[in-house]
Amino acid sequence: MKFRKLKYNHLGIKIHLFETFSRTTIMEVLAADQFTILLITDGAVCFGINSKKIHMFINELIVIPKKAACEILIMSKQLQICQLSFTSEFALKNSIRWPHIGYFEFFVSKDISKIYIKEKEIEPMINLFKLINNKLISSNKKPYKEEIILLSFNLFLYELARIYYRSSWHDNIKHAGNEKIVIHFFKLLEFNCRKEHSVKFYADALNVTTGHLNRTVKQVTEITAKQCIENAIILEAKILLQNNELNILHISEELKFANTSFFSTFFKRHTSLSPSEYRSRLNFN
Repeated sequence: MKFRKLKYNHLGIKIHLFETFSRTTIMEVLAADQFTILLITDGAVCFGINSKKIHMFINELIVIPKKAACEILIMSKQLQICQLSFTSEFALKNSIRWPHIGYFEFFVSKDISKIYIKEKEIEPMINLFKLINNKLISSNKKPYKEEIILLSFNLFLYELARIYYRSSWHDNIKHAGNEKIVIHFFKLLEFNCRKEHSVKFYADALNVTTGHLNRTVKQVTEITAKQCIENAIILEAKILLQNNELNILHISEELKFANTSFFSTFFKRHTSLSPSEYRSRLNFN
């Protein structure tokens, strides 16, 4: 089967489809400050990742964590891959809900392991690569482009997590202490973000200081615990604003703001739109 090469790099996400690389050029796509998902579509390669030797062949996939020390040890003359890389900021801004149910723990882990994609799963997985690419390169004038990118990105990651979990990848995962704190923080955040907005509440629940929680969360996610809480509140607000039967006063009360003015100011600071403007855009067309 012959494929058309496609690539895209914008706003914290980078994608290559069916690119053929040399030893030199493949290192250019393995950005240390990004997560990288790599699927081998032709050829073979041996990576050295964090001093671990990993041989990869056709139809094998790997998730390379950010800040991993990665090098090419051996590779075939022609190596063809599908690759998706993205920053922590992109992932955090493009999550359907906190704490990235289904795949947050998957990306927090520093463990590196490859999986074999079954023949019947290859085409659906490649189609998801294509879907993200097509939505990223579509015109900015198209309605709901950002929302479609968000859904496409999450669909891809959920499918990826499903395949990894099917392979029992998670059975042997051992999270470091700071990773466990962040995972528990996000689980608390999921159930409490509508009514609890202070870092102290979550730090107390985790039996750590607010300073320690902020440092730990920032080390793993690159943003502070307070920013995570604010992002979660904005996401909840967007969900509530989709329901036209709820007025702005009800939503501000549901999210425990003192009044609608505080809520509107908070929402606009994070989205550049007032709640009413955001709702109007949702209802456009």
